[in-house]
Amino acid sequence: MITTLNLETIYAPVQAGMSRVPALIRETLDTPILKMREMVDHFFSKNGKLLRPALVFLGAGISRTLKNEHRISHERNETAELHLAAAAEIFHAATLIHDDIIDSAPLRRGVSALHIKSGSQAAVLAGDYFHDRAIVTIFRHGNDRIIPLFLRTAGEICEGEIQEISEKKNINMTEKIHLEIIRKKTASFLACALQTGALIWGIEPGKAEALGRFGECFGMAFQITDDYLDFSGEESKFGKTLGSDLEEGVYTLPVIHCLASGERDKVVRILYSRSHKRRFSILRETLEKSGALDYALAKAKGYMDMAKRELEVFPPSVFRTSLEQLADYALERNC
Repeated sequence: MITTLNLETIYAPVQAGMSRVPALIRETLDTPILKMREMVDHFFSKNGKLLRPALVFLGAGISRTLKNEHRISHERNETAELHLAAAAEIFHAATLIHDDIIDSAPLRRGVSALHIKSGSQAAVLAGDYFHDRAIVTIFRHGNDRIIPLFLRTAGEICEGEIQEISEKKNINMTEKIHLEIIRKKTASFLACALQTGALIWGIEPGKAEALGRFGECFGMAFQITDDYLDFSGEESKFGKTLGSDLEEGVYTLPVIHCLASGERDKVVRILYSRSHKRRFSILRETLEKSGALDYALAKAKGYMDMAKRELEVFPPSVFRTSLEQLADYALERNC
């Protein structure tokens, strides 16, 4: 897939805040412990897409537009935006560190995963430390609507992780269960980040729910596209090892769909093959020929169409446009 969109353009309306996030992440995670500082430096040597901070800022922008406060300075709210945007990325980083340990993933953002660089024991503790610093920040800068939302979402992410582990190597897993895992593991937190920004500025419940539905549908589409790229992307651009989910027994939507088709027996033989080196390339070819990859991409597009419809309740603004562009980018990207 070739995209004409880029994150620099999409993030332009919130660039002032986004430019401050990396430094604030380092400040929030600052510690006198040399080993921990080295792990922080290694993990954030590549910043990734900073999608969650962007959603916090865009949600805040949407809410300010509704209140016609985009020209008014509210120092307390603006400070909360910045700190909660950084907290969202730190919280996300904690989940990635733990995910990589669980999945034995060798790469993250094109560099060694933290457990490879520093050892699993240290990486577990680093993930815990990141999680703790994020929660402290959320309690310090959140309000009585944001804090419960974050805590509820954190629980959903853990539930999704446990469900995924329990379904590993299950050739009978249904699409319904898989989509529920995606909703909990990925989509719930993207929805949380977007709602958080809006809740800083006191958005009304109905509009907050619409943003939550956008975030959830967007997150579903984003993850399904990731799973599509895991079979069709280029490893050098994707930033992680292609087929790593497959090697850990995590079957994503293209595989699940193919298992439910006339290709089931063939796919089962491939999955049970002892030839690990050839298994991925053979399965990728089978998924492509069977239409399973196209099915996954169409499913992602369906979710993104639903996401965009949720934005129709909001007046036109640069922030709404960025969310619409972000939806298009998520489908068109190649990494």
